[in-house]
Amino acid sequence: MINVNQLSFSINKQCLFDKLSFCLPEGKIGAILGPNGRGKTTLLRLLLGFQRNYTGQISLNAQVAYVPQLNPLLFSYSVQTMVSLGRLRHLAWYQSPTSKDKKIVADCLDYLRLTPFADKPFNQLSGGEKQMVMIARALASEPQILILDEPTSALDLHNQDLILAILRELAQSRHLTILFTSHYPQHALHIAQYSLLLHRACPVVFGSTAEVVTEKALTELYQIPIAIEPIKHNNGTTQAVVPLFH
Repeated sequence: MINVNQLSFSINKQCLFDKLSFCLPEGKIGAILGPNGRGKTTLLRLLLGFQRNYTGQISLNAQVAYVPQLNPLLFSYSVQTMVSLGRLRHLAWYQSPTSKDKKIVADCLDYLRLTPFADKPFNQLSGGEKQMVMIARALASEPQILILDEPTSALDLHNQDLILAILRELAQSRHLTILFTSHYPQHALHIAQYSLLLHRACPVVFGSTAEVVTEKALTELYQIPIAIEPIKHNNGTTQAVVPLFH
């Protein structure tokens, strides 16, 4: 579904990617991990066609929706209007939303339990609620591929868990192919079948999360000792990532 072959890209004479190749199958979740400034957001921009001047091939074989990092809006649209913007790709120039468009928007609001907030200004929502609205807007465009840039950034633990649960549900029930960036390796272990590790130098590692997100790999990636410990709880066992701060 997402295919990258021999991708090379440099910016300001710095090599970010050198013959990068990976494939994320349909209905699977992929995580991109790496230190600050390594090129996580740039890679998403390359995949989406926002960034040019690369060599190699990038193929996204389906409709794509993008959820960027949260930023304040200049205009405080209502939640319903924000979600309705996801239908723009399906409307002709100056065309008003049809009854079908309105139903899709209503369904997306209901699916993410946002209906009570439909008339509320977006800028008055909490961080977690805003991220839910952004995902609802993406879903309203009816994508098969969902790309998210740090979807849990600045969210508390409860909202992080909520967003991760939604992404997993979207992959399982709607067969969406999902790719997201994160500063939290535990999120990759929690929901991603595949992970891409962007090391400080050009080399990268891609593979199944269980195989590539290891204590040794994370220690090399973040330049700090990291332990991965199994934690038992009511729903089974979770892999906890523990940074061993100096």
